[in-house]
Amino acid sequence: MHAYLACFDISDDRTRNRVGDLLGQYGTRVQRSVFEISLRTPAELQRLKEELRSLPFEDDDDIRFYMLCRNCRSASHTLEDGRVALYPSAVIV
Repeated sequence: MHAYLACFDISDDRTRNRVGDLLGQYGTRVQRSVFEISLRTPAELQRLKEELRSLPFEDDDDIRFYMLCRNCRSASHTLEDGRVALYPSAVIV
């Protein structure tokens, strides 16, 4: 399982909403344009990127994916020292 922080800056309201809806299928919105997403394989990330590339972006629009390793997730916290980005070590399907 691979965890990412997906952040975006999209100028068009409709495209921004579509990006949010798509990322919401893969994870949890933690701020207006920031999602914590969890993907099973690198191929799943590629599929997500292909879906995103099909959207009508402006030249200055930006989407970034920051990989969250296990150690980074365990060291992450909020201003009030609350835990963030905790994913189970195993998922039973």
